[in-house]
Amino acid sequence: MFGKKKTTATDFDEKIKAAKYERIYQSLKDILKIELKAQGKDGKDEIDYAATCSAIKTKARLAIDFVADLDKDGDDEK
Repeated sequence: MFGKKKTTATDFDEKIKAAKYERIYQSLKDILKIELKAQGKDGKDEIDYAATCSAIKTKARLAIDFVADLDKDGDDEK
């Protein structure tokens, strides 16, 4: 009976680690793809660097908050 609880806790910890890894990995892949465009003065689409940087920062912040929330939830039990 005690072995199952330990195994369950270990499985849960592994799932949390996997979720953290997957979220960070997916966020980094998404960040590489971010390229926001706006119309320039000549009417052509140009990269809007300010908006692109803002989107990258937002994506990174969301990933960091997700991982921090998982860490915080795990610390409450210990």
